[in-house]
Amino acid sequence: MSTAQTKQNITALSIIIIIALLGLNAYQWYVNSKLSSTNETQKTEMMELQKIQEELDQEYQTALESLDEMKSDNSQLNALIESQKSELKAQKDKINNLIWSKKELDKAKKEIQNLNASVARYLADIQQLQEENQLLSKDNATLTIRVEEEIKAKEEALQAKSALSEEKETLSKSNAALSTKVDMANAIKINFIDVKGYELSSKGKIKEKSKAKDIQMLRVCFLTETNLVTAPGQKKFYVRLINPQGQTISIEDKGSGILTNKLDNTQVRYTTSGEVNYKNEDTNACIDWSVGDTMVKGDYKIEIYNNGFMVGKGQFRLK
Repeated sequence: MSTAQTKQNITALSIIIIIALLGLNAYQWYVNSKLSSTNETQKTEMMELQKIQEELDQEYQTALESLDEMKSDNSQLNALIESQKSELKAQKDKINNLIWSKKELDKAKKEIQNLNASVARYLADIQQLQEENQLLSKDNATLTIRVEEEIKAKEEALQAKSALSEEKETLSKSNAALSTKVDMANAIKINFIDVKGYELSSKGKIKEKSKAKDIQMLRVCFLTETNLVTAPGQKKFYVRLINPQGQTISIEDKGSGILTNKLDNTQVRYTTSGEVNYKNEDTNACIDWSVGDTMVKGDYKIEIYNNGFMVGKGQFRLK
């Protein structure tokens, strides 16, 4: 091969290499240009994502602060606010997922709008509840005042009723005491008592007996005092016979019964009773009692009552 031909070959090879280098440089420039464009797009997208994230964080924080400002000493209202904050946290997490995982910015922006709408609704609901609570508080305060006034009125009425009851009881006791004194003043006292035993014959005649076994009837005779307080007329006297064993002789079929001793309000069993025509003067009177069973010998006691009081007492002995 000649020197000229060799030079031509070298020149051609150099041209090829230069063209190849130029093509490579052009390709590298194209690739670098595309890569630069992609980086710029990614940078722009990242800035957009961060911008939306910042907007979300700001809106969320503002919402939390607004809800916290609505808290009060109402535990139910505070519980509602905490529940609403939990719902906002769930919405925020959902938007974060749209921003960074799915990169669905349009949906994320729409959800942020929904979040703001939810906050506005929550605040409106809380405001309404607070206003309703204020009205309820006023109503409760008014009701409390009314209840206190009614309680006070009832207490005053009870006190007045109690005072009236006490006054009535005192008056009743006074009237009872006065009535007792009047009854006592009207009772006709006995000055003398004499008791004798008799035997009854088949012809209705009576014969005095001293032995207990023979006695079929006791006659109680007494002399009354003059009591000018008591109006004249028929007065009833009650006779209580007490046997030697200390027991009241009482047979209901023969006129026995029970009376109330007005001096101490005790119940007293009596043996028999009888009417006396009292004439506002010393009066002799007798009351007969048919013996039911055979009398026993020994010392007997006798009490006579009139108008609810014991007006005389004595004793007698049967052989």
